[in-house]
Amino acid sequence: MFFPMGRSSRRCLHPSPRHPAGILCCSPCCSGNGDITDGLWYLSFHPFSPIRVDCRWMKRARKVYEEDSEARCSKVVNFIRSLRFSVPLHVLRGHKERRPCAKCGKRRQYYCYDCLTVVHPESHPPPLRLPLNVHVILHPGEARSKSTSLAASTISPDIHITSYPGLPTDLDPECTLLLYPSAHSTELGSVEFLESYKNVIFIDSTWQQSKAIARDERLQKYRHVRIKSQMSLFWRFQNNDPTYLATVEAIYHFLKEFIIHKNMHREGVDKPLYNGEVDDILFYYINQYIGVQQNYCNNTKCYTTRHFEGYIIPSFSWDSLVSDLAGNGPSLNDNS
Repeated sequence: MFFPMGRSSRRCLHPSPRHPAGILCCSPCCSGNGDITDGLWYLSFHPFSPIRVDCRWMKRARKVYEEDSEARCSKVVNFIRSLRFSVPLHVLRGHKERRPCAKCGKRRQYYCYDCLTVVHPESHPPPLRLPLNVHVILHPGEARSKSTSLAASTISPDIHITSYPGLPTDLDPECTLLLYPSAHSTELGSVEFLESYKNVIFIDSTWQQSKAIARDERLQKYRHVRIKSQMSLFWRFQNNDPTYLATVEAIYHFLKEFIIHKNMHREGVDKPLYNGEVDDILFYYINQYIGVQQNYCNNTKCYTTRHFEGYIIPSFSWDSLVSDLAGNGPSLNDNS
């Protein structure tokens, strides 16, 4: 789910009633106290298995944000305020009940991640046209309910989802970019004739899975690019740092950077070079981010204690922020 990194893939190999010998377990079940740790594994012998990965973890510092809590809160809130959503967030958040999907009948909150249909069309943004076609390669092991790219695909018809080992077809290598920070990737802004590119490919998977997909010989014909470092808002645990983005964040920042660089080389384009053209991509993502912050601040739904230190922003009224967005309220520290 992370781009370029993914969820933690700490694994153990040990016999138990739940995990017979020789079965890989994806949970940190051997960590004992659940501390946040580096994935340093030690090989040891086990009487029932030739090799066992003994999860004796070494702690690492989890303080990753440079700002204090107040400064980080200001930065996050100002970013959310800067987004120009076609539909106010309070309209979406007003829907509390689940509705059945028109295709499969399963009850969903906002959209069906299996059928990619919307169950609350009255609060759904209008179809968003993008400056180029976005192709997302989704690893089959990724839970669709947790995929951030699937939500975005319900907003834009230009976002196309392909489950691996399938790949997008009929893409001209001369007009297609692959967003992946490989050793031979180049900065997006340094790509000549950027306006000539019509397609971009993203990999929606864990970091380890993305490495294998990126090495697929069928993808070697595409130019690898990377974007400027950004700070993620993603709530799912990762064992790296907050510059590893969720897939939908990578899509958003790529498109924003693409638009800015494209406009820089066009005559007659006044500043600002970006005017919220693809902000709706983050509509469901920001809504869920606010929900996560509220759940953890209020101790209503706390699923993990493994967030980065300082990730949860305490003592902030997210409901007030949503209300202010409806009235285009001022940014924090805006004294005008």
